[in-house]
Amino acid sequence: MSRDTFDLAGYHPLISCEGTVEQVAVEILLAADALVFPEADVVDVTRLRRAADIQVEYLNYDYDWPVCIVRVLDSRKERFKLNNLYAERFPVVSYVTHPEMEVLAIIREDAWGRWHGSHVKPSDFCKRELGMREIKRADFLRGYWDADALTAAAREYRRLSKIPKGELCLADLIR
Repeated sequence: MSRDTFDLAGYHPLISCEGTVEQVAVEILLAADALVFPEADVVDVTRLRRAADIQVEYLNYDYDWPVCIVRVLDSRKERFKLNNLYAERFPVVSYVTHPEMEVLAIIREDAWGRWHGSHVKPSDFCKRELGMREIKRADFLRGYWDADALTAAAREYRRLSKIPKGELCLADLIR
């Protein structure tokens, strides 16, 4: 979905996070009231990613409000298709953190120039070059990030990256 085709206003999002890094980032931003919707409106933050699993766990209910599925993931090609019963009732919008959320740490550490074009995975670069051996661990991430630093890094990532037209990124989810 493009930035112009889906408005989250009025929806209660169910947030599906690809991994620990995405989940921690979303939780930090939610707690700081930095996302485009308030924490009180969120149905849940989950690591379930498959449409079938989300349907079973969350979509078999009659909600008193409109619910949408917000996906935060690094894969541009991951397929997600709800069954016909759910597809009309539950809009899906994806925020892509390609190539990996660890790029935000690279930006925060002012190492974009050293990493960009190196063909090294961001998580490997963080481990080898920045000494962040626990870059994928929730406790490390909660100590490393705060909402202001995450917001600044996400916006800088959007500025520096070549994001395909119509693709949403983490910065688009932030107020």
